Amino acid sequence: MTATTTEPTHIPTPAGTASFATTTFTTAGRTVRKMLRTPQVLGIAVVQSIVFLLMFRYVLGGAIGVTGVHYVDFLVPGFVISGLLFTAGGASVAVAEDAASGLYDRLKSLPISDWAVMAGRGIADALLMFLVALITTGVGFIVGFSMHTTAPKVLLALGLLVVYALTVACIFVWLGLVSGNAQAAQGLSILAVPFSFISSAFVPIATMPGPVQAFAKVQPLTFWVNSWRGLLLGDPVTRTFAHSLEYYILGGLIWAAVLTLVFSPLALRTYRKR
Repeated sequence: MTATTTEPTHIPTPAGTASFATTTFTTAGRTVRKMLRTPQVLGIAVVQSIVFLLMFRYVLGGAIGVTGVHYVDFLVPGFVISGLLFTAGGASVAVAEDAASGLYDRLKSLPISDWAVMAGRGIADALLMFLVALITTGVGFIVGFSMHTTAPKVLLALGLLVVYALTVACIFVWLGLVSGNAQAAQGLSILAVPFSFISSAFVPIATMPGPVQAFAKVQPLTFWVNSWRGLLLGDPVTRTFAHSLEYYILGGLIWAAVLTLVFSPLALRTYRKR
């Protein structure tokens, strides 16, 4: 009696399955095209950002004093970075609307990577945040903001802005998915307010009460704001920091990595369960 050995059968990838990269950029492209077809999405985000910047600059700015730099120079970097959260709040509403429309149900029925779908959505939302941040910075120059830095530091600041936008996108994609509907997503976006104001974005942390200071010093937005502010303003502002500029850059990157590693799987899990 002769024994026969059965070789493991390799199961080929189903015909028509898109690669991870193709799915990611197709999903991102679809989201970007939707934004372009509804320009009010970008318009509202830009107008909201400009209005609040002008209010802080001309209404509240006169009552706030900072050491080493003019308040407008202190304000603009903090406003741009904290503005990522407010722009992302609108993006989370769009995620909830897509989920309610059945788009993600249709995508899950296709032989494509769920990770890639989430990555594409996050990239598109990060692009929206990046554009709004650049426009807000441009308006900042119009109202008196000036940089004291070098070209390499500006490029590093832009690179960090991309990293921070991608991180915030991960968080708010998850919020949009877990909220269940657009109204709830809009409500959850209020989380941007305490994190923005209990940070170094708008006023020096030293002016806050003790327990509030303790939170503000360690939360991610403070690291992101101080790294951006230090890169754009240089020694006049870094001399006022409790730590070195390198400390805030490295800490900001660590926070970005931790938050991405936490919220990306949460977003994927929520997407699969819907």
